Amino acid sequence: MGDLNRTVSGWRVLAAGLALQLAFGLVFAWGEVAPYVRAADHWPPVLLGAVFSGTPLGYGTGTLIGGRLADRLPPRGLCWAGLALLCLGFAVAFIFPSGVTFIAFYAFLGLGVGGGVAVTGAVAALVQAFPGRAGTVGGAVTAAYAASAIVQAPLLGALLSHLYWLDALRLVAVGSLVPAVALLLLMPSLPAPTHAFSEDAAPDLAELLRRPALWTACALVFCGATLGPYAAVALAGEVLAHNQGPALATAAVVLFAAANAVSRFTAGLGSDLIGVDRVVLAVLLLELAAALLLASGVTPFTIIVAALAAGFSLGGSNGAMTRMAVEAAPEVPNSALGVIFAAFALGAVLGPLAGALTGGPRAWMTVGAPALAGLIVLAGRRRLTQRR
Repeated sequence: MGDLNRTVSGWRVLAAGLALQLAFGLVFAWGEVAPYVRAADHWPPVLLGAVFSGTPLGYGTGTLIGGRLADRLPPRGLCWAGLALLCLGFAVAFIFPSGVTFIAFYAFLGLGVGGGVAVTGAVAALVQAFPGRAGTVGGAVTAAYAASAIVQAPLLGALLSHLYWLDALRLVAVGSLVPAVALLLLMPSLPAPTHAFSEDAAPDLAELLRRPALWTACALVFCGATLGPYAAVALAGEVLAHNQGPALATAAVVLFAAANAVSRFTAGLGSDLIGVDRVVLAVLLLELAAALLLASGVTPFTIIVAALAAGFSLGGSNGAMTRMAVEAAPEVPNSALGVIFAAFALGAVLGPLAGALTGGPRAWMTVGAPALAGLIVLAGRRRLTQRR
């Protein structure tokens, strides 16, 4: 009976953790909305990119804070705190819509800081519920985060044909909150981690970053996170700018989101089965392939293949992070995860901004170039970590 209760509780934790991520995954649907915002309200490309970049900037902040707290506190409270920040960010941006409120509240505070706190709470809860499967459950959480756009992007595409962009976004955002709240109410209470430290005893950030396994992990996820976020916000606009039609624009967003979601789970699973380094090698090669394809010209073929490659590279970089954190700092894995997430978020901030400032075909080479640096880091990573 005890085993059955633990199994049921584990699945309740899984359902709540994944539903929570579906609400925060609305960030990936911004690429569907962005062309309509520009057409209706004439927001410049840099502002549209800044709205997308505000989320990873806030996400990095949220994961740093949430990671430290998740090594000390019960995880369910962190999940609720993240959801509360999301509701606050949505409320301010939707009641007082402007470029400033969308960057500061919708993107940075709500989807960003709230999302970072929520993901560290969800991962901490799932690692407790499914011990020994850190990579797989971490990949599942981030896969759910990305998978939301598979539903949200087509839904927004349908609504945008009939509604003003803000009204369509409001409907989808509120609808995404309902299952998250309902299933989080059913999440069982979980204790603080068994490895919980006092503030004085826990390794500080500087000590963690001196570990080769951690700083190389940060460098690798940064290098794997610059092209994908730019593709998420620019692919649809690129298709429409080359007169390829709204159907291909929506297909590109959906294919990118699907590849992003699938690869987050498979990268997490793969990191448990074949190791992190092999997963990261595939990520970096896919990122380079996407950059070369998109720089070569916009055709239905290049858009479809590049959308898949960009999605797989972004998701793979994200999906491997939980296993990286456990290997780098097994005594404080949530704190390490927060640091690695922050590095990923920094890449996701700088990618769209660099792409928007560069513009044209050169933008794709600019956001894909860090993958070359990542290959160099990866080549030396094994030697550095073995020397430790």
